[in-house]
Amino acid sequence: MQIENSKLNSIPKNSYLIVNKDFDNEDHIIKKRPTTGARIVLDKFTNDIFSYVPKGMKGSKNSNFYEFLSLGLIPNLTGSLMLILISNALNNKYGGQNTFFAGMNGKKMAAGVMLYAAGKWLGNKIINKGIEAKTGIDIEMPYKKIVHELPEYKGDKNTTSVEFHRVFESTDFPRWDLINKQGEHNNNRYEYYDKLAEKMGYEGKLNAPDQVVQPKIKEVLVKSSAAKAISSYIWAALGVAIASQDSFGKFMRSADKLSIKDTMKRLPKDLFNTMKESVTSLSKTKMGKALMVAATLSSIFGIFNSTSGFKAEKEDKKSAVDYTKNYMEF
Repeated sequence: MQIENSKLNSIPKNSYLIVNKDFDNEDHIIKKRPTTGARIVLDKFTNDIFSYVPKGMKGSKNSNFYEFLSLGLIPNLTGSLMLILISNALNNKYGGQNTFFAGMNGKKMAAGVMLYAAGKWLGNKIINKGIEAKTGIDIEMPYKKIVHELPEYKGDKNTTSVEFHRVFESTDFPRWDLINKQGEHNNNRYEYYDKLAEKMGYEGKLNAPDQVVQPKIKEVLVKSSAAKAISSYIWAALGVAIASQDSFGKFMRSADKLSIKDTMKRLPKDLFNTMKESVTSLSKTKMGKALMVAATLSSIFGIFNSTSGFKAEKEDKKSAVDYTKNYMEF
């Protein structure tokens, strides 16, 4: 078998994120920007209220598991809001009469709920970014899924919907086909795998890099899932501990006295100073030090363990294919 060497020319790094407009009517990887994650969450939340809930209430035949999972945003947000409101109500009613409620600051509870979520997000993000830096694997790589639905009624023309997923959200069934499709669009089916193979330490291009790289990606995904399950909750606990400091109580109370305009104007600086004071205050306690060390070590160990074994063995690093010839024989 002979393969023309010209077909295996390298493509600029990260070009797999360039999306072909021809893909608009089919599943495709979308270009990742700093706001992509927030826009996807907003899209899900909007659809939860105006589409998924009404479809579920009507017993739509097009309601699916993706919509069911997306609806989890609503109870999470409403539950957090109720926790904040109840805490403030109890504090206002019993704060001066009962030792338990006197020590329970409703404002700190509000900050605690928010920093719990922020800490959990940060724990996941640190490991994801650390893994990407070491291996080139973007665990959060997003793609748009086009769903062709059944008509809801006679003459219904709106029979497609959009879902946002991650290429590697399933450890057992990653969307290799979308990675291949994007590579083919850029004139190199193995473009993504070539990049990762280089990260693994292989010298020159491999003949079938997907066969070498795919098992390694799966291994990293499995390890990272376990790492994030542990690390994210330690960071969440650290967030709650930071919010419990007096600095955050003062910050939340002072925010109540300001107008919305003044609050937004002063928010970045005041929040930064509050975080700095709270972290400093927490670091002076044994529990605070232990949480900070545990959170940091959980991230470092998570990244190290997830990427261990990713590099190729020394004897495998050289390609057996001679790329100096116009044609290769094997």
